[in-house]
Amino acid sequence: MFCVKCGSECEQFVDDNIVRYRCRSCNYVYYKNPYPCVSVLVINNQGKILLGKRHKDSIFSEKWCLPCGYMEYEETYIAAAKREVKEEMGINIEPRGIINVVSNNFENGVSSLVIVLLAYYEEQNNLVPGDDITEADWFDINGSLPPLAFSADNFIITKYRESINKFGEITTITLEGNSFTS
Repeated sequence: MFCVKCGSECEQFVDDNIVRYRCRSCNYVYYKNPYPCVSVLVINNQGKILLGKRHKDSIFSEKWCLPCGYMEYEETYIAAAKREVKEEMGINIEPRGIINVVSNNFENGVSSLVIVLLAYYEEQNNLVPGDDITEADWFDINGSLPPLAFSADNFIITKYRESINKFGEITTITLEGNSFTS
């Protein structure tokens, strides 16, 4: 491994039981951090949730998930959420707020920190699956769901269903420090 700062060769060292790399020349330490991601729980006028079926070449292929993906460098989490839903489902949304933050650690070595946002979709445009999604559809939150790719999605959907069934519609949430009321 070579230093991203000066290009010199790095050496391994152990820091509090974690193997890290440090540059031999400038002492820059390479920290392996989780990837920042977004996921969006999109609800339509009928109270159904939007899910997409993952491409056969994707991790957890042929299973379904909330629209999700990695944030790009210098992209806000709101812009990432809008972009991912547009790329994967073919629709435009306006996130209403953060409903949860979850961590994923997958067997393939990928670790991510996922900001989960809530969005309501009131239009009637057809869904146009794209990117790594082959099918997209709306599902009754109280009905049976297809096999889900990510345990975090199951957790988010279950918690949202329980909140709606117990308290009714979520009416106030925050986004970027502003309060929105529906």
